[in-house]
Amino acid sequence: MTGRIPGNDYRLPVPRNPDPKHGRWILPLIILAMIVLTITFVRGLEPAESEAGTTTTLPPPSTTTTTTLPLDVAAFLVTLDVYETQLNAFAGDVQGINSDWEARQVAIGEAKASFEAARANIADWESDVAAEADVPPALAEAHVALVLEIEALAPAVDDIIAGLEAPDDGTLRREAVTAFYAQAEVVFAAIDAVRADAETTGTTTGGGDTSTTGPGEEPTTSLTTTTTSTTVPTTQG
Repeated sequence: MTGRIPGNDYRLPVPRNPDPKHGRWILPLIILAMIVLTITFVRGLEPAESEAGTTTTLPPPSTTTTTTLPLDVAAFLVTLDVYETQLNAFAGDVQGINSDWEARQVAIGEAKASFEAARANIADWESDVAAEADVPPALAEAHVALVLEIEALAPAVDDIIAGLEAPDDGTLRREAVTAFYAQAEVVFAAIDAVRADAETTGTTTGGGDTSTTGPGEEPTTSLTTTTTSTTVPTTQG
């Protein structure tokens, strides 16, 4: 007989395990962890694979094109600008005189004298252009063609004066003024033709290339050329 009190249990109480087979959850957890690690590893590789398989097309580098003209040609382009300005002034004079007469703001004698003065100025300009001494050899042919077109301007003013004095309703004068403007447009086109020939004398470089002048060659200058389009006013019948 022991010293235990009957009905008392000397062992500590032990909680009951609701799942006597707790080891069965370990394998699914391991599998789940492996899946997570695999997904993480694969996602870490995707950018590298995508980068290796992607081709990026870049636009070509921009280039600057420079046209280098001989010095005498570049200087003559300035002369052409002066010609254009002078022709615009002559056309404006004819328009102003004709408009004043149409509005009867001047007498016929004053209108005739003004047309004659304009004709004289155009004839003097024709002589100056024809006698131009600094025409580059490369532009000589185009310059001669320009002079030939300018020569037709003064006779066109003579036709305006004849129309002014004609005993009609002014139709002859108006037609002569229109013909003068048309000839002025032809002269503008001839000036542009000289400019176009000037551009063919230049050397065009681009993409980082350089243009140099060798021994004995004529000095060159870089110049950007522009063409001005001018509209001559027209008369209204």
